Amino acid sequence: MRARAEWALAPFVAVGLAAPAGAQEPPDSTARDTVAYVLPPLEVAVERERSAPPPVGALTIDPAAIRATQAPDAYRLLRRVAGLEVHDQGQGPGYASNVVMRGFTSDHSSDVLLVVDGVPVNLPAHGHVEGYADWNVLMASSVSSLRVLHGNASPLYGDFALAGAVEVFTRADADGAEASFGGTHFGDVNGALSTGRRFDDGGFFVAAEGRRDEGWREGAGYWLANGLVRGWRRVAGGRLEGGVGLYQTEWDSPGFVSVPDFNASLFQTPVDGTDGGRSRRAVVHGRFAAPLSSSAHLQATAWGMASDYALFLHVPGHSHDGTSGSIQQSGEWDDRTGFGGQVEAGFATGSGDVVVGASGRSDDVTYRHAATLDRQVVNPEVSLDARHRAGAVYGRWRWSPTDRLGLDLGARLDVLTHESRSDFDETGTWESATNTVFAPKLGVRYRLGGPWSLNATTARGFRSPVGIIGDPTREPYLAWSHELGLVWDGPAGEVEVTAFRADVDHERVFDPITLTSTGAGESTRQGVDAHVEWTLPGDIRAEVGGTWTHARLSGAYVDAHDDHPHEVFEGGAAPTTATDEDARRVPGLADWRGRVRFTAPVTDRLEARLDYDLAGPHVPIGEPTVETQSYSVMDLGVSWAVGDGQMLDVEVGNLFDVRYVELRSAGYVTPGAPRSLRARIRLTRLPF
Repeated sequence: MRARAEWALAPFVAVGLAAPAGAQEPPDSTARDTVAYVLPPLEVAVERERSAPPPVGALTIDPAAIRATQAPDAYRLLRRVAGLEVHDQGQGPGYASNVVMRGFTSDHSSDVLLVVDGVPVNLPAHGHVEGYADWNVLMASSVSSLRVLHGNASPLYGDFALAGAVEVFTRADADGAEASFGGTHFGDVNGALSTGRRFDDGGFFVAAEGRRDEGWREGAGYWLANGLVRGWRRVAGGRLEGGVGLYQTEWDSPGFVSVPDFNASLFQTPVDGTDGGRSRRAVVHGRFAAPLSSSAHLQATAWGMASDYALFLHVPGHSHDGTSGSIQQSGEWDDRTGFGGQVEAGFATGSGDVVVGASGRSDDVTYRHAATLDRQVVNPEVSLDARHRAGAVYGRWRWSPTDRLGLDLGARLDVLTHESRSDFDETGTWESATNTVFAPKLGVRYRLGGPWSLNATTARGFRSPVGIIGDPTREPYLAWSHELGLVWDGPAGEVEVTAFRADVDHERVFDPITLTSTGAGESTRQGVDAHVEWTLPGDIRAEVGGTWTHARLSGAYVDAHDDHPHEVFEGGAAPTTATDEDARRVPGLADWRGRVRFTAPVTDRLEARLDYDLAGPHVPIGEPTVETQSYSVMDLGVSWAVGDGQMLDVEVGNLFDVRYVELRSAGYVTPGAPRSLRARIRLTRLPF
């Protein structure tokens, strides 16, 4: 990397010790943010500041529920505990899956910002897809708080929070050791171990997890390891905390399945035994928080990261010999370093609470793409050096003029500079461009009376576009998002119904199978989301939720840069000319989703669970005249307290062995997992 010194120092000169927007910790898991009628004042303390969410759909997950839930990966863990729609790519843990929120298909989770301890997981200036996010860096045993924010209404978040944000904080200390060991009938094994100590003036936490999966498909095995060391201490009247996180994985990819083979249940023959990849990531972060006075606080975070990955996969339509429609192996390599930070001050005044902050980040990237054979380069296609520099200032004012009314006003200004240079360009010229985005936010919460309240937001959001690593002049996606929600919160449970709409400009649709993108230009995504939590007789806990979405491409987008010399993938963008209603449907997005979950105590030591997921039809990417079938999958499990601090979890996934499609695009699919038996023992009172 040939990063300039002034760029390397800019984020810290501009904002001091800092981190990307989102360094505030969500409220404790016992708090129910979505039902707070009056906006609470800021806490002035040396602990982490607890940022109230804007008045939108916000879900806080109990860490105990996360640790008690079995799932093969972090994506499906969040599907289980948070009800998120997830489409598994099925090609190994480093091949990021799709998380869908509020009408955004979020290719490789790129429209949903994931922030862990103030450090963003989404990768900018990425050649595969901008904002690529591998959620497998999450360890269930390390989570101290997790919150899901729907939409782009929070002024704390900018790039990649177009559909929403998931903010996670890990444990900085612990009181004892815990462990878990489990496996499946396919031969998969996994284990996790954590320990720590807690003192009056500090503490520490150490955790590790490992997984070795054989996979239910041939050629789908992998191993994965995560490690975390965290700690904190009271210093100079404040709290200093930080840690180091490590992640590494290697995997084999079975390849995508053609539609005829899927219909014939021919899943078990790998496309090529050399498909697969590896990924590594190391993160170091630190944070200091202290009161400035009885009514003000200051917090600052800094972080640095390094990562690399290599990916080899047979891609439909991609060929080193130029044969149309053939399937050849594609290789990608991404090496990067980055650092960034945030500084924020909060003030409690007689006219509400005020928060102001600034954030910045700097990333240096080397990206290569080539046609390969047995992981050996046959035809180099892309070789880029890239730089991503971003800075932002934001502010937020929360005020309750009456007992019933709460206002939440905010805004952020983001400045992003992208630079890239192709090694195939003999002149070695760097091309650069800067984009500036102003994003106002407005939220209102009104107590109607009794347990009823009304929430409303209007906000602007953005994300950097696909292909910006090769063409820095591409404009960011822009979206105006609106929500109107009705909430009932009573002694037996909670009901929330939200209508949402987003109008998007400068959009591009990325095909995760063929690795091509096409211009969509404008789209409208609207729908209704409902969620019910209720306690039934017999202490049975019921959760029912669903989303109906109407998403349409509403305008043609003519890409002025089809012939750009740094184009990452051929195929580029093409104007959308279809007028048929089905052809204008946003691809890859189900018309509706549903979820039912029951948790029931059977005895004092035995608890039963039922999870039932339903998915409606969608139009696959690259197949505008096709509509997939709806499907439903049921999981059934029990947890048995076999002794003091010993819990046995047993679960049957896909109880009725339904054949379904996790992902379909360009005539190829990723099949869903068949019926599986999972078992795990959890130990929470280890003697060390």
